[in-house]
Amino acid sequence: MIDCHVHLERGEYTVEWVERFVETAVSRGVTELWLLDHSYIFREFVPMYGSIFGRSPYIDLWFKRKSGKRSLTELLRLADAVRSRSYPVKLKFGVEI
Repeated sequence: MIDCHVHLERGEYTVEWVERFVETAVSRGVTELWLLDHSYIFREFVPMYGSIFGRSPYIDLWFKRKSGKRSLTELLRLADAVRSRSYPVKLKFGVEI
């Protein structure tokens, strides 16, 4: 079984955080996890969302609160650290756009 929609954004980008997902996957019979986060949390993607500003005060406040909290470098470092280890499930990394 594959779970292709697992967000990491509610925790720290650490191997230990990923291993909690791996443990849960194993306990549920999942054999493959796709670990990803929404593009707006990465500073590099924030300019892409410029066209949404000014249309809704609610969206403006939400976006300012949620966006740009991490960098793609953080995700790449985590992916490298995880790939240097062996796990009982297949792990993939990505960005949800």
